Amino acid sequence: MRFGLIGFLLLLLSLESCTDENRCYDSVDTLMISSFSVSGFKNINSMRIRGINRNDVGNTLFTDSTTSLTKRVPLPLSLSADSTGFIFTVNGKIDTLFVRHKMIISFISEYCGFAPAYTLAGFRRSKGIDSIRIKDAKVNSQSILKSINDQNINIYFNSASH
Repeated sequence: MRFGLIGFLLLLLSLESCTDENRCYDSVDTLMISSFSVSGFKNINSMRIRGINRNDVGNTLFTDSTTSLTKRVPLPLSLSADSTGFIFTVNGKIDTLFVRHKMIISFISEYCGFAPAYTLAGFRRSKGIDSIRIKDAKVNSQSILKSINDQNINIYFNSASH
């Protein structure tokens, strides 16, 4: 009888530990939402984005060959450095961008843990990138929830070279 009662109590405790309260429903992915377009309303016919020095997770971050005026892409920022480099191949032309940022680790919740949060601090770009507009310098786990018309940065490529 005693072992049966102990077994029953263990079963109840194990079932209690599997409730929905112990799951993470918040996003812990921190991605910079970026919008790309070519000045002068030219189409982007093909686009590939590679990360610089991202051998641990792979270099190619995005590939798309559908034609459109703009592309909206979530991009990861570095966890180990204060800048992140990208190589863009747009309509066959190659450009580079380095994003300077400051990172802090933010507590999300007991079950989700921690996630990085960034503040965009500046850029270094190649000549094929016409301009960059920061719409929201705060990049955090909520950035992925931005509406289709909202992003962290807008990147405009020079129409003469693309």
